Amino acid sequence: MIQGVPTPLWLIEGFYGPPWPDAARLANYRLIGKWGYEGAIYAPKADRSLRSEWRRPLRPAEHLRLREMASTATASGLKFGIGLSPMNVWNDWSGETRNHLIAKLADLHACGCEVLSLQFDDMHGDVPHLARLQAEIIAVVSEHWGGSRLIICPTYYSDDPILAAVFGDPPATYLEDLARGLPAQVDIFWTGPKVVSTLIDKDYILEVTDRMGRRPLLWDNYPVNDGARTSRHLFLKAAEGRELLMNGQLAGYAANPMLQPHLSQIPLRALAAVVHDQPSRSSEELLDFALRDCVDPLSAPLFVRHADDFAVRGLDGLVAGEAEQIGKAFGEFNDPHATEVARWLAGEFAFDPACLTD
Repeated sequence: MIQGVPTPLWLIEGFYGPPWPDAARLANYRLIGKWGYEGAIYAPKADRSLRSEWRRPLRPAEHLRLREMASTATASGLKFGIGLSPMNVWNDWSGETRNHLIAKLADLHACGCEVLSLQFDDMHGDVPHLARLQAEIIAVVSEHWGGSRLIICPTYYSDDPILAAVFGDPPATYLEDLARGLPAQVDIFWTGPKVVSTLIDKDYILEVTDRMGRRPLLWDNYPVNDGARTSRHLFLKAAEGRELLMNGQLAGYAANPMLQPHLSQIPLRALAAVVHDQPSRSSEELLDFALRDCVDPLSAPLFVRHADDFAVRGLDGLVAGEAEQIGKAFGEFNDPHATEVARWLAGEFAFDPACLTD
């Protein structure tokens, strides 16, 4: 924190795979509002109306869902945002495409969305003048967005070489050129030195700030578990070392949660404690604190006992019969958090590679 001002916390539902059930999402909005979060951004990769089918108008049922999200978020004291990923829009930046984009912005704002996360991530970016093209698109969005805030997720949102390997080599000085072309009030998402960053130190954030000409809004891919490897794990503890970033280096901190909406409450609660009132607590103390606020107290000892196993060993590290035994123990509790553990142990949240092509 800086001068007693907490770092603004955001929840960004930005993972691959099945989105959270609507009822669970709304319940989580109510909780994080109580915990002091600033806002929530709805941006699941599986919502085609925001990605592969972004050009079409929202259907009536989609309007109703987004309006309910927005109204629930607002009633919970949260700012509501939507992540729009106009897939490869720079490949056909014509007048027709521009009109589709402007219409989509009006559509989303009419649903009650005040914060737009314009997401150029996970798209091929090895094209000439990418930063200039994206800055032109962002200028149009800035002009026509009726909400109060605009956040950008660049195509290359980390220094991780995996992005170049998958999406092509970034143009030289891409981040610097893009940031130079953006208004100062536009925030930029950044995930850290890696797509999934274990450690992020202050010196690194200061370096990125210098490159951007503004403080980054950290998109932390913790505790998300939507990949082939990470889906075999549950991350119930607070991320290590994040308290060192909560003293003014960031424009905000957005946590990308797990596929399990109830279990995500545990690390999200611990994160709020780190920012608001318990920054010096150990990860074990923060886990205890979060469990007291989230789960059936009778099941809490089981979570404490197995949290490290789930995070480090994961499903593949359990010996024969162990998953069934632990799942049976969790299944004895009539608690949605314990039920999600039992379902995960039974393989119900298995990674499906098809989610990457939605």
